[in-house]
Amino acid sequence: RVTQADVAASNGVIHVIDRVLSPPTQSIVELAQDNPALSLLVAAALRAGNMVVNTLSSSSTGGLTVFAPTNAAFQAAGFANEAAINAASPATLANILTYHVVPGRVFSPIVPNATDVTTAQGGTVRTTVTGTAVTVLGKSNNNQASSVTSADILATNGVVHVVDRVLLP
Repeated sequence: RVTQADVAASNGVIHVIDRVLSPPTQSIVELAQDNPALSLLVAAALRAGNMVVNTLSSSSTGGLTVFAPTNAAFQAAGFANEAAINAASPATLANILTYHVVPGRVFSPIVPNATDVTTAQGGTVRTTVTGTAVTVLGKSNNNQASSVTSADILATNGVVHVVDRVLLP
């Protein structure tokens, strides 16, 4: 949290913060594995296969942005538990999961408003910003957008935004 903003210095501007900033130590996959509310996402990624896990583990220069659905989001989409995930086709899961990945690190303050953003799956999602609230709409979500419930979780290879609905391509 910024405690004092815009302190003029001879070579720039200083913003005083309330704690020491530490670089991230976990990848997107590791963050998801450590979060019990994302256990169905992890199960889906493992079921989908190496392509999805490799995508989420990628350390490309520009990084990734992942809209990570919660367990409740997966349950609302018809995946009641890990057994339901394991009964699903790996190709279907890969298609859904890569639809949640956007190339580059996109932090919530710079999410484009009313814009179609291309995903790693190849389709587009519509991002909307109202004040500080960010929503994401999948092509087959029947105009029911997914809300970002926890934003800007920094990983070594990108940023994660937790969402309350599974995005459907």
